[in-house]
Amino acid sequence: MSSTAPQGGVVAVRALDPAQNGAVVARLDRGAGVLDPERRTLRTKPVTLDRRVLLALTSSRKRTGLMVERGWRRVFLPLIEVHGGAVLGVPATAARALADELESRGARETTAVIAPLRAHADHLDSGLPVASSPLGRYMGVGGGGPLTSLGDL
Repeated sequence: MSSTAPQGGVVAVRALDPAQNGAVVARLDRGAGVLDPERRTLRTKPVTLDRRVLLALTSSRKRTGLMVERGWRRVFLPLIEVHGGAVLGVPATAARALADELESRGARETTAVIAPLRAHADHLDSGLPVASSPLGRYMGVGGGGPLTSLGDL
């Protein structure tokens, strides 16, 4: 119930909600540089990653995500979510692939997004739990936040 590593030049970002059984929420075509959401609306549409793209980490009490916007188009990618006391997050391979692609395409505000994505990947590669991920600090989970006491979920 997370993302998968790039296969064939595509990174599939999966839902973190256990009720959705890991359904794909978006695909990143690394060759074309297009982030394509599975579910589309008037504003949620494929976004071409380039230097005109704006990036922002968004958070609430139970979620941290990545908002990618270009003009009127946007895509939201879940990065960390809390469900029933369990903290779920994108795997290291997917976080690193996203960071690499965003940086190589020159997306704006990269230091505020790419560094935390890479820190999350390094954190998980070290064998540490998602509950203490650096991305969790945006919602009070990682870095000593109140939910860090959940331990290795």
